[in-house]
Amino acid sequence: MHKVFKLHSKMSSATSSQTSISGVSSGASGASANGFHSSPGPRAGIFLVGATYLDTIMHVHTFPHEDAKQRAERVEQRRGGNAANTAEILGQDPRAKVWYMSSMPSPTASKILLRALEENNVKTEPCVFHTEQLSPPQAYIISALDSGTRTVISHSTLPDLTLEEFIIKFDAACMRAGVSDLVQMNIPFRWIHFEGRGADVCKMIDYVESVYIRQGWRQKLTISVEFEKGDRPGIKNLLQQADVCFFSKLYAETLGFDRPEDFLSSIGDYCKPSATLFCCWGAMGAVGLHLESRTSFSSGAGKIDMVVDPVGAGDAFIAGVILSLGVRGYDIGRGLRFGCELASQKCSQYGFKRILKSIPTDI
Repeated sequence: MHKVFKLHSKMSSATSSQTSISGVSSGASGASANGFHSSPGPRAGIFLVGATYLDTIMHVHTFPHEDAKQRAERVEQRRGGNAANTAEILGQDPRAKVWYMSSMPSPTASKILLRALEENNVKTEPCVFHTEQLSPPQAYIISALDSGTRTVISHSTLPDLTLEEFIIKFDAACMRAGVSDLVQMNIPFRWIHFEGRGADVCKMIDYVESVYIRQGWRQKLTISVEFEKGDRPGIKNLLQQADVCFFSKLYAETLGFDRPEDFLSSIGDYCKPSATLFCCWGAMGAVGLHLESRTSFSSGAGKIDMVVDPVGAGDAFIAGVILSLGVRGYDIGRGLRFGCELASQKCSQYGFKRILKSIPTDI
C-alpha cells in the first residue's frame, strides 16, 4: 500500500540527506503528508501486540565475571516486555487511546503485570488469559552502570498468541473503540504495532490488512513491526508487511553490520518499497531511512548527566516515534530526534513514570 511521508519541517532538528526525491510533499499541514494524522479533537487509536514479563533487574556497577560473587547496587521488580513498555509510555499522552494485547498467565498472576499499564490509561481487555498458568513469564536482567549495557535471561512457559485468539480479541477491540470514536476518527486504530515474533504475526498482519482494505481504511493505517532478534523463525517474512520497521543494534550486528546506515541501506532491499526504517545504536543515537525517496536521517542521543537505568530505552524510542508520527504529526526527522531524546531520558531514570513530562515540547 502506497504511503507518502512528510520528510522535513522547520522544527526538525535531525540531520538528513536525500537523493532522487519524487512525489513527496514536505510542507503539508493538518493531516501530515505521510498518512499519519495529528488529532486535536478525538484521540488517535493505537493497538500494540507483544509478550509480557515480570522483570527482576539487578543494577551493578560492573558486569560480573563468570563464577564470581558480587553485590548489586539496587534490585527492583517491574513489569517488562517491549510492546508493554512502549504502551505504558504512549498511554501518558492524552491524545492517544492505547490498547494492548498479550498472552498472559491467570488473572491473579497477571495483576502485577497489568497494573502499571492500566494506571497509564492503557486498555488491556484484549489480553488472553491462561488460567492454568499460575506464575508470569520471568526475565532476569543485569544492568551494568559503567558500560550502560543490560543482559537479559528470560523464561516463559506461556503459549504465544494464536491467530484465532488474535482475531476474536482484535475484532472485539475494534467494536469497542468504534462505539465512541469510529464516527469521528473514521477508523478504530490508526497505528498497530507488533513485536516481530514469527509466522503467526505474519498471519495477524494479513488479517488486519484484510479488515482495513475491506472497510476502505488501509490508507489511514500504519503497521509497524519491531525486529529485535534475527534468529526467530519466519521473522524475515515480516519485512515486506510493515509500513514502519524498528530494528535493534543486536539485529543489525547479528547480520554482520557495524554501522546502522549500512545496515538500513542493505535491509531496505527486502522491505516494502514505501516503508520507513529506523535503527537504534545505543549511545550513538539512531538513524532512519525513507525508502521511497531514499532520504536518510540521523540523530545523536540526548544529553543526560548519568546513566542509571537503560532497561527499556529501545522501547522508549519506539514510543517516541509512534507518538511523533502517529499522534503529534511530526515529520520523520523531528520524530527521530524525539525518539532519541525519550530513549536517553529513559536511561536517566528508573522505570517509565511521567517520562513524557520530562521531554521539552519544542524538540
